[in-house]
Amino acid sequence: MNNKEKYCGIVPPLMTTLADHDKLDAESYEKMVDYVIKAGVHGIFPMASSGESVHNSYTVWKQANKLALDTAAGRVPVYCGAIAASTAQVIENMKYLESIGAESAVATAPFYTSNLLQSELRRHYEAILDHTNINLCIYNMPGLIGGTDIAPETIAALAQHERVIMYKDSCPNLDHHLRTLKLLENEDISVLCGGEELCCTSMLYGSQGNISGLAVSFPKLFLKAYEAAKSGNLKETVELQHKILELKNINHAGPSDFSMMKYALAAVGIGTEINCYHTEPLTEGQKREVHRIAEKFMEYH
Repeated sequence: MNNKEKYCGIVPPLMTTLADHDKLDAESYEKMVDYVIKAGVHGIFPMASSGESVHNSYTVWKQANKLALDTAAGRVPVYCGAIAASTAQVIENMKYLESIGAESAVATAPFYTSNLLQSELRRHYEAILDHTNINLCIYNMPGLIGGTDIAPETIAALAQHERVIMYKDSCPNLDHHLRTLKLLENEDISVLCGGEELCCTSMLYGSQGNISGLAVSFPKLFLKAYEAAKSGNLKETVELQHKILELKNINHAGPSDFSMMKYALAAVGIGTEINCYHTEPLTEGQKREVHRIAEKFMEYH
């Protein structure tokens, strides 16, 4: 179970700090990477969903992935986002990531479509593996890709490939997630739950860690939860899950999770509130609410 031991823990999906709607703020980006690594996280995930991966320009996408690799400098694993709408685009993205020294890349199912067959999902990932050479992290995110959900049996089949090293399951259905954990229990693939809602529950039931957007701003809260779950301290783990759910109210303070999480990062002193072109900006009242919640968790940043 080498992958379960190697690819584990708290892996923040990095925000993409911007100097303008289509220009990377490289100084803040480097500061963010150093900030989470020094806090003790176990890996980083640039150009994730919460990093507005498909909303940024391709130039920013390339810059952010390379800067994450360069700044991490081997201190922690870097799971580079290769998310794109089609199999062919993911393959192109992964070939670029290979060229800059990435060891692992993350890909969702295809999107701009819905209700793909499970056989199509297998065909998608098998083609990616056939045409690339680096490790693949499979990302299940039905809420953002038209409702397509990777069935537990499908990921169990794909887990047989030696370069499928990790699975990020962001399906918020507990029954689905627990069935996945059971099917992958004896497979050499790491399972990390995506999002805050099932963070601690998932780890108590055997997942190897968590990938949550708010872990970028408050990494020590998630690291404490990981250690509590890993040690089997049920009481502390439940208490920390409640705190994480309270922190999650930041995302509900306005219309866009992306803008809320990015402003939370600005509230702890990294970057600004600038999002991609179309994202709804925060009102002054929403900013005050983010600050109000964030102030309660400053011991964890």
